Amino acid sequence: MIDVIGAGALGLLYGGQLAASGESVRLWVRTEEQAGELVRNGIHITDPEGHVSKVQVSNLQIYVINRFKEIWQKQSGNLLMIMTKQGAINDVIEVLTSIDVDIPIYCFQNGTGHTRKMATALPKASVFAAVTTEGAKRTSKYEVIRAGYGETLLQSCEEDQTKATNVMVYFTEALLKAGFTTKLSNEIDKLVYRKLMINAIINPLTSIWRITNGELLHHSYRLQTMKQLYVEAARVYDALSIPYDADLWEQVIQVCRSTASNRSSMCTDVMNGKATEIDAINGSIIAMAKEAGVAAPGHELVYKLVQGMLIEEGV
Repeated sequence: MIDVIGAGALGLLYGGQLAASGESVRLWVRTEEQAGELVRNGIHITDPEGHVSKVQVSNLQIYVINRFKEIWQKQSGNLLMIMTKQGAINDVIEVLTSIDVDIPIYCFQNGTGHTRKMATALPKASVFAAVTTEGAKRTSKYEVIRAGYGETLLQSCEEDQTKATNVMVYFTEALLKAGFTTKLSNEIDKLVYRKLMINAIINPLTSIWRITNGELLHHSYRLQTMKQLYVEAARVYDALSIPYDADLWEQVIQVCRSTASNRSSMCTDVMNGKATEIDAINGSIIAMAKEAGVAAPGHELVYKLVQGMLIEEGV
């Protein structure tokens, strides 16, 4: 049994694909309204070619998260996938500590610090980071567009984590069977910081200018602003001895090109008047800069601009 907490774009995509491939999946959602929509309709997934697949509920159980303890005590799961945004991590931890979870947990959040927080709160569990470059956009409470194929990178287990290792092998095979290119990595921290750098450049700027990722490359002033954010973050990484690829700037540009027609999740949230992950992304860069005694004025500015837009939108 795989438990997927969070039914946003990635939760629907991963939960739906796993269920369609034959895995037993429990999908935990925040509201009764979404639970009802999913029970009635299943999950509709549109692939990058435009084909729509409808995942029926035969291998998919839908529950509201406030019933987690009640259901878990009747039947515990084997693996947890945390697919919420990082801002909801404290709420997820509160739910999981109520049953003292002792199984492997994979955290798919952006930013840093969430796996450490989860591991501290749940000492019996094996907590791992997961990094995905899958592109997904939720268009309704039960419909998701898979905007582009990516990779799912899972943190490797330590040698003495026999139980977790067995589950990891099963999980890797399940994801592969479900259509996700999946790899194990013993350099997951480097990948987490790579994704943080990319998100800290693309997400706030596309949100402020309300443009697609590819449109960042269409004007010299946009490129100059991107480069400033990159240089500041790289200086922070250097000060804290955080490793990153020598061609990471080129990787940022390539991500803009390969996801040219996509809107970042932060941009979508701003346009819909919803809370963003700016705290988890640029907020993390700012916090690390303060720790290192390094200035990051560009990140501080975009952080304030995005937060300021949310106040105007009434968030």
